[in-house]
Amino acid sequence: MKAAVSWNVKETSYKQSSTDAQKFTVSGTVTLPSGVDNDNKISLATSVEVSVNAYSAKVASAENNKITGIDVNGVYTTQTKISFTAVGAGMDNNSPKKGDTRYVPQSWTVINTNVWNAAPYTASFGLAQSGDYTLKVAFAQQQYDGSSWKATGTTDTRQVSFSIAKAKVTAPGTNLTPAANRKSSVKTGDNTPILPFVCILIIAAGAIGGVVFYKKKNKK
Repeated sequence: MKAAVSWNVKETSYKQSSTDAQKFTVSGTVTLPSGVDNDNKISLATSVEVSVNAYSAKVASAENNKITGIDVNGVYTTQTKISFTAVGAGMDNNSPKKGDTRYVPQSWTVINTNVWNAAPYTASFGLAQSGDYTLKVAFAQQQYDGSSWKATGTTDTRQVSFSIAKAKVTAPGTNLTPAANRKSSVKTGDNTPILPFVCILIIAAGAIGGVVFYKKKNKK
């Protein structure tokens, strides 16, 4: 025979928010099936012992701390704006429980050290000098105490090496056609238009020729 039992869970010592191991007793009352009489007045009270294992905390691994958006051993130029994002392990834990850990991006360094006080953990920078550089990001470990995240004092550093090359700058309007392929007159350094002078020289030559011809005719 099967009988239903109404369990009184609210009156137990069980703490739902606790992450510790628990052992408690749950009391209940048996409801007899229809048509079954309790002529002997047997107690319908019952109970059961319950054991709950301790919560296994979610411990974030420092190996999962990442720097995204910048290439390892990447080559950039002095005109490049480099942007990156620091991703801390365990930062996606939106429903933490006591004992859980995570790593929060704390600061980043290339030449100078810059600090993050809150998300988003992104930054951009540029470098005017060519050379080899290293981007370093420091992560601080935190542990949830049941009500808030607390720093543990443990830190982790991730780094990415990269290079900066000098950018090739072309002046605006510069003609990049090789000199051997250009079809233009040789310049003397004087930008004065030459066509009017050519016309004047042609007219002057004609006038001189006319004078010479006229003199020769008169001599005859």
